[in-house]
Amino acid sequence: MTAAPAHAGRLRAALLLWLLLALAGGARAQGAGGVVSGRVLDPEGAPVAGATVRLFRAVEGTQLRAGPSDAEGAFRFEGVPAGRWRVRAERIGFAAAEAEVRLAGGESRVVELRLSGAAAVEVEGIEVRSTRDTRRERARFETEAGVTARVITGRELKVLPGLAEADVLRAIEVLPGVVSTSDFSSAFHVRGGSADQNLILLDGFPVFNPFHLGGLFSVFNSDVVARAELLAGGFGAEYGGRVSSVLGVETRDDAAPGVTGEAGVSLLASRLALRSPLPALLGGEGGMAYVSARRSYFDVILPEPVRFPYHLTDLQAGAVMGTPGGGTLRFTGYTGRDVLDLSDFDPPGDDDDAGDVLRVQWNWGNDVAGLRWSQPLGGWVADTRLGFSSFGETLGFVDFADTRFSSRIQQLTLRSDLARELSPRLGVRLGAEGNRLDYRNRSTAGGTDFFFAEDDGVLGAAYAQFRWRPDDAWIVEPGLRGDAWRAQETTHATLSPRLSVKRFFGRERDGAVKLAVGRYTQFLHSLRDESFPLSNDTWVVADASIPTVVSDQAQAGIERYWGEDWYASAEGYWRRFRGVTAVNFADDPNDETDNLLEGDGRSYGMDFMLRRTTGRLRGWAALSLLRARQTLPDPLAEGWSDLPSTLDYPPVYDRRVDVDLVLQYDLPWKLEAGARWNYGSGIPYTRPLGQYVDWDYDLSSGEYRVVRRTPQDEEGPAPFAVVLGPRNGERYPAYHRLDLSLRRTFRPRWGTATPYLQVLNMYNKRNPLFYFYNFDNSPPTRSGISMFPALPTLGLEVSF
Repeated sequence: MTAAPAHAGRLRAALLLWLLLALAGGARAQGAGGVVSGRVLDPEGAPVAGATVRLFRAVEGTQLRAGPSDAEGAFRFEGVPAGRWRVRAERIGFAAAEAEVRLAGGESRVVELRLSGAAAVEVEGIEVRSTRDTRRERARFETEAGVTARVITGRELKVLPGLAEADVLRAIEVLPGVVSTSDFSSAFHVRGGSADQNLILLDGFPVFNPFHLGGLFSVFNSDVVARAELLAGGFGAEYGGRVSSVLGVETRDDAAPGVTGEAGVSLLASRLALRSPLPALLGGEGGMAYVSARRSYFDVILPEPVRFPYHLTDLQAGAVMGTPGGGTLRFTGYTGRDVLDLSDFDPPGDDDDAGDVLRVQWNWGNDVAGLRWSQPLGGWVADTRLGFSSFGETLGFVDFADTRFSSRIQQLTLRSDLARELSPRLGVRLGAEGNRLDYRNRSTAGGTDFFFAEDDGVLGAAYAQFRWRPDDAWIVEPGLRGDAWRAQETTHATLSPRLSVKRFFGRERDGAVKLAVGRYTQFLHSLRDESFPLSNDTWVVADASIPTVVSDQAQAGIERYWGEDWYASAEGYWRRFRGVTAVNFADDPNDETDNLLEGDGRSYGMDFMLRRTTGRLRGWAALSLLRARQTLPDPLAEGWSDLPSTLDYPPVYDRRVDVDLVLQYDLPWKLEAGARWNYGSGIPYTRPLGQYVDWDYDLSSGEYRVVRRTPQDEEGPAPFAVVLGPRNGERYPAYHRLDLSLRRTFRPRWGTATPYLQVLNMYNKRNPLFYFYNFDNSPPTRSGISMFPALPTLGLEVSF
């Protein structure tokens, strides 16, 4: 149980800092101008998304600008000339709201438009100057204090070069603060955290293992993805369950009249997505429904000598519809499977080789189902979620029917959030949730369980998050989250205070400095070996012998917009992780409590980003600097007084320098070109130093003898043992790669057709994946396996 006095002291310190910042907030921004911004609220004060906001000249009545309010009800018009202006907001189901502002040269005004009454509003077609996704990132900048948010749109996903087709998780790798360790894995690491410390959400519901083929590509179908938003740090008290980052993948909810569809064929898989409008079934506005399917065909179309008996399937479906009073009901469902079936595999060559093949049946996959209801309730906006998520894996051996490995984890979630604008300067968000998690990991051979672990637990959490704007120059966001986890009659309780502060600057309030500090907790771990690229997660939950991960974090940065075209940011961070785990390979088989080693981790670094979002040439450059370390007990040092009891080493994702350059260019003849160049300094690995014959002293004969640990060792030469150097004491050479893509969209009567060409590793850089050392040679020799060679792929996407 966490000590309450320590938490109380930290909470008092956080509240004191909040008070001091509030008292310092009297200095207002001077000279801000040229901007009319604000929020659209309903009669009860809740934000209204999707309202049409127009800016008119007050005297002539001519319209200058128009655009939609975002998810927070926010809107913004820049470059507004001096004079009198009328701002009008319209939304179906409400009577319009209007306000007049008088703008001096280079001045800024913030207005609140509160819709009233219920009325049908006829909305004319409008021209929107910027995309919804760009506005979302800008809205977070203007309305939230400390969060570091990065958005990749569905369109950007299509243009970014990927492995045969667009991939959400591969795209995330190009953002600042994100590190990938291998071409063969789309698992990612954020600011010194391990891959299992990322909370990955599909429409607000967790996905445990969002990878196919051991991490080679993700489970998300890009045809139904609207956007992917990564919160790399500074996220508020409403987020819990992971300590490193939050990745939210949102599906498209747009629907044209009638049934529409999209399909794609690549060297990897074929996919199809259909969507259709829905009538007003629940007494509110109409909605839409969609279904998406994908299947690979390595096991079908490849010729017999090279046919690979593996396939993946994805099936995703969902629906969105309106409810009375302006609410929304959303259903999300996903199921996916990977199947590797070598039971009938006959390798090419001599029949004598067939006995050397290990025939396995291996399958794994995710299931997600969730229902989400958002509804205005008497001045509050309620968001309630009920969801189920699971991941399972089984591995069997055809020739050893009694040998089997299986793993499974499940989570059932019920959550409700309430948000309200108490005044134009103060907003609050409250929430509570309950989760039940259970897992089972089992390894069986000959009717004996060589490894069996199962557990379940209940997690309850509640939070309060405030947003206070003492004036137009400051945003202060204090928050507090409490988590209580119970498993095996053991209770872990933690308080997680969080505080974010932002101070705007510039004539148009388009720049800001920000600070965020907070504590984050996590009650589950993956046992996946992150030094091996192709592997799945095996999950366990915290209990009496498995620790809770607690991370204290701080970050500070500066960011600025230049109109709608350019954005730049620089941010530094520091993180400490307690409760880091690693598999104990020297565990005692008779001790069930020493399967994992428990230690600490720490990281610090800087992230830089420069981005252009408009024009023919768009894209961004990102630079990430990172130092990460872990300290764990050394089980082999037990009983040796002259050896250190702990190991301090860089984890495999300690990439000190990471550079990404992403460009998208509109060429003549309606061609779209995309490029991504990545440079990364070498990641660490443990180098073998030599080998020796393992001898042991035989007490019965008084002689030394060669240690032969298995029956196979009794035949042939004496087995060798390997001497390893310091853990992760060496580094691979620097990694770099250039990927290119080219697309052309044709528009026949029935829809669109977009053939595309992608080339990974354009200049065929041989980036090492593994090294192998042969000490039988004199001198010893080193060989290796490289990652992707130059790899061109073709594909076709159609919509109808």
